[in-house]
Amino acid sequence: MKKIKYIVVMILLFPPGLFCYANAMKIVGNRKSVVPRQLSTNDTIFPGDMVCTVQPFYRYRKDGKPGREVTIDFKNGKLYNNAQIEVRVSDKKEITNLVAQKEGYTHCSVLLPTDIGVDKASKVRVTLRQGNEKLIKTVLIPPMRHWNVYLYNHSHVDIGYTNIQKQVELLHKTNILEGIKLAEETKDFPEGARFRWNPEITWPLERLSKTMPGQWEGVLKAIKDGYLCADASYLNLNTSVCSDEELFHAFSFSRKLQELTGKPIDVFQQMDVPGMSWGLVPVLAQEGVRYIMAWPNPDRSGFAHKDIDQRPFWWVGPDGKSKILFLQPGGYGNSGSFDKGGKTGRPWFGQRNPDKMPTVIRTGSANVNFVSNVTSMEKADYPFDFIVLSWSLWDNSPIDADIPDAVKAWNKEYAYPHIIISGGHEIMEMIEKKYGDKLPVVKGDYTEYWTDGLGSAARYTALNRNAKERLLQAETLWSMLRPGKPAPRNDFDEAWRYISLGSEHTWGSENPSEPYFFNAIWKGKQHYFQEANDRSQEMFDEALAPATGKSEGALGPEDGPAKGGIAVFNNHSWKHGGLVTLSPAESTKGDRVIDEQGNEVLAQRLSTGELVFMASDVPALGSRHYRVVPGRCTLTGDCKVNQTVMENSQVRVEINPRSGDITQLVCLSTGNNLADINVNGGLNAFRWIPANVYHPKADSDIVISQVESGPLVVELNVKSKGEGCRSINRSVRLVAGQPSVEIANTVDKLPLLAKDGIHFGFGFNVPQSKARVDIPWGIMEVEKDQWPQGNRNWIAMQRWLDVSNDKQGVTWCSLDAPVFEYGSMSANISLSFGAKGPWISKLEPSSTIYSWAMNNHWYTNFPLTQDGPVTFRYSILPHGAYDAVAANHFGMEQAQPLAHVATNNDPKVKPFIAIDNEKVYLTIMKSLADGKDIIVRLRSLSDKPENVKLSFPGGAPKSVHICKVEEKAGDEINGNVTVLPYGFVTLRVEL
Repeated sequence: MKKIKYIVVMILLFPPGLFCYANAMKIVGNRKSVVPRQLSTNDTIFPGDMVCTVQPFYRYRKDGKPGREVTIDFKNGKLYNNAQIEVRVSDKKEITNLVAQKEGYTHCSVLLPTDIGVDKASKVRVTLRQGNEKLIKTVLIPPMRHWNVYLYNHSHVDIGYTNIQKQVELLHKTNILEGIKLAEETKDFPEGARFRWNPEITWPLERLSKTMPGQWEGVLKAIKDGYLCADASYLNLNTSVCSDEELFHAFSFSRKLQELTGKPIDVFQQMDVPGMSWGLVPVLAQEGVRYIMAWPNPDRSGFAHKDIDQRPFWWVGPDGKSKILFLQPGGYGNSGSFDKGGKTGRPWFGQRNPDKMPTVIRTGSANVNFVSNVTSMEKADYPFDFIVLSWSLWDNSPIDADIPDAVKAWNKEYAYPHIIISGGHEIMEMIEKKYGDKLPVVKGDYTEYWTDGLGSAARYTALNRNAKERLLQAETLWSMLRPGKPAPRNDFDEAWRYISLGSEHTWGSENPSEPYFFNAIWKGKQHYFQEANDRSQEMFDEALAPATGKSEGALGPEDGPAKGGIAVFNNHSWKHGGLVTLSPAESTKGDRVIDEQGNEVLAQRLSTGELVFMASDVPALGSRHYRVVPGRCTLTGDCKVNQTVMENSQVRVEINPRSGDITQLVCLSTGNNLADINVNGGLNAFRWIPANVYHPKADSDIVISQVESGPLVVELNVKSKGEGCRSINRSVRLVAGQPSVEIANTVDKLPLLAKDGIHFGFGFNVPQSKARVDIPWGIMEVEKDQWPQGNRNWIAMQRWLDVSNDKQGVTWCSLDAPVFEYGSMSANISLSFGAKGPWISKLEPSSTIYSWAMNNHWYTNFPLTQDGPVTFRYSILPHGAYDAVAANHFGMEQAQPLAHVATNNDPKVKPFIAIDNEKVYLTIMKSLADGKDIIVRLRSLSDKPENVKLSFPGGAPKSVHICKVEEKAGDEINGNVTVLPYGFVTLRVEL
């Protein structure tokens, strides 16, 4: 994406081995004798003074060792006759002879002894002698270590942004093939100058393997030979909005590539995106990925670069054990390569005809003078002898073919800084071996910044968010209903691939106002979302197929073979019930529902024509069977509604008729009202805000109507008008016997270019609370568990967050919108490139949450407008003291509700596996392609190690192995396993 330009400060560098200079810059000294000219009486035969300047680089001395260069300028006269320059430091003395020079010397240069001025300051006495004349200067040599500059050579991969996805794919595949050619051409270059190409992510490699199979063996050989340096991630992702299991799929292809080549592919490169999820750490550790290199863009990145650029450390995961070596070198292009790239790489933005694109950029030069880079680090109390720089000519640019020659020339002339064209593994392994035991340890979340863009296309964000949950359910349901049967792994994995492409950080074009490119690129991104949705639904339907009966088509019953039967499945590892919603086609028999024993259950025909019923106590990883039968429900529920008040046996909700906000959320067991009316007047408060100005506006023209009146469901709808919208509909409902409130807000947005945002406020009456957030593979306490560099203006969540004190609280779920604000509407930042926003450095405790549902704040990459209705669903569960298990159960049950399918027969699913510890739950049960093994992941919600005893009600497996790396069978276990605090384990169960 768009990048800041770096200014390279040039300094005067002298040619190699040139120690002494005259006006004409002729080589003199002991390598060439010159007969002195006859001096006139007006000549000054000895300078009046000299100025010694210490240079920030090392040349090669005659003995081949590095020596710091000191230039000497003669003042008030030239030096004509034979002379000597003596350099004395401590007990060392070196003499340089100056041979008489006809034109006279104005300056000369000497190289210090090799160990002087490297790791500490030194005082050097420089003496110029000519006959009886002499000048003496004491020179302070500031330290300048023997710097190594590791150059990560790449082209930043945006899947879109500069061109349509098809052309971007072609460019990066071309870069791979051209990189191999250039590496072969330079294989005999000196160490450091041999070309290496870093594809940055594995997406271009995976696409090449699929579309250019004839080239694939050559690519594998290039990786083995070190010509190509592959890194671990498939894409540059917004990791904090990736689901738990989605993160594993980011490394599937690189694990295959590692196995094929035998080369370590153990660096997670993240370009452009500022911040990443804490939950990434244990996933990387499980996948055998040891390192992270982060290159965040400086724009809209808050404090992301504060105090950590070029300073490696160990990042420990939420489990307290997983550990990854982290390095953030700075923004990509931090080498100054964009200076050249602006003239050579940038011009190829938007080239629709690939035939006009050069295969490489070759100008004959590349500025690899990084002296100013290392000088700035030398002054910054920097404890290392290396820096890491990115060389990229722009986003999606061709290869810079000038780099190896430029590096070769530099390294030949200068001993230090020494440049090494490198891959990520080489860089990070060097840091670990040289400094690993000296590095600090960091915990917490590097809260992302660019998740705000997801609100610019809220409909597609919600589509992808729900596709992830559906596909995760499909994986487990497949294993529940087909244990021991081969799974269509290619189909599952391709669905996950499209989900990841939705989570990739590129959405549109650099200029969203340009009609062709934005529309074409945005169409490609929409395709990813739609494919993910369709494929997840397809896999979900296929997973349930074994429970269904055979259709006789037109020869069978009009409503199909199910005869009103409904199988209900629980893909979670704990028993629970929930509301089941049947379409009109699934419920033609009647309005009554009975269970397996013929007992009637509470049911209700909704105003939409759907039939809902309450399924109860569905076994963990099991099923129950119900049947729709003729007649009306004869049971009476505990739900009731009276004007703007709704109530069941657990909670009471009251809506303000003037504002439409919830003014009472009363937990009937305690009598406490958890709605804080001093914040926006109540819960679920609509607020529209213009960008950069805190002038929030509530909705108006409130009309409240009753939608459902029980006995199972009661619902009120609040219809209103709001700034920037055609209409707003806020529906609030209660379900009989359930202690939670369900909310569905539909915003019909106008496609306005003016920057704005839509927020829904939830001010909870929970004094002195803490906020804990469900993140991938972890629970983050707001502020306490956030890096100082992380974003506090807005935060992304998985399924739930909890606001509670030691006595009471609420668990709040947001099913469609992943981003929230804590304490205030603080996300109102919409600035042009390079502008600095009012970033929050510390969050004060609060019990107020805002769902940041929609915005168009970005000036690039994301859509400028969004049109039409989008629904945002929320659930609120009042409770006593905080309980991570209960909060997570609630969140999981909202995001992955009971599944059902119409079928006449009761499938009577026996749980494949059972877990005896409620603090540990199953996240996925994944069948493999051979049908012989099932992968099971268990996650702990406890702050201490938890022992789990596994049992297998459906039949004992042949063996159970812990997977220490990837999903490979490790040590066999006897059914007992220990899970680390907030950790997970991966098991491979052989059937």
